Amino acid sequence: MKEKPLTELTTEELKTKESQLKKVAIVMGVFIALMVLSGVYLTIKQGPSVFTVMPIAFLAILIGNVSNSRKVQKEIASRNA
Repeated sequence: MKEKPLTELTTEELKTKESQLKKVAIVMGVFIALMVLSGVYLTIKQGPSVFTVMPIAFLAILIGNVSNSRKVQKEIASRNA
């Protein structure tokens, strides 16, 4: 299913999307922090493993999510101006 461009969404849909993106970003940030901590612990105990670099891959997803959130915020701001 293809998403509609932001310009075609209503203001209420944009606000809902912004709220969802913020919640997802917070949850992902917490999980990435936990992965970093467990990766450091496992690296100290057992040496480097896949868990050492896994947070980096998820960080890229988080950055994309934050970028989308900013685009939605800009669209909302442009409609309020």
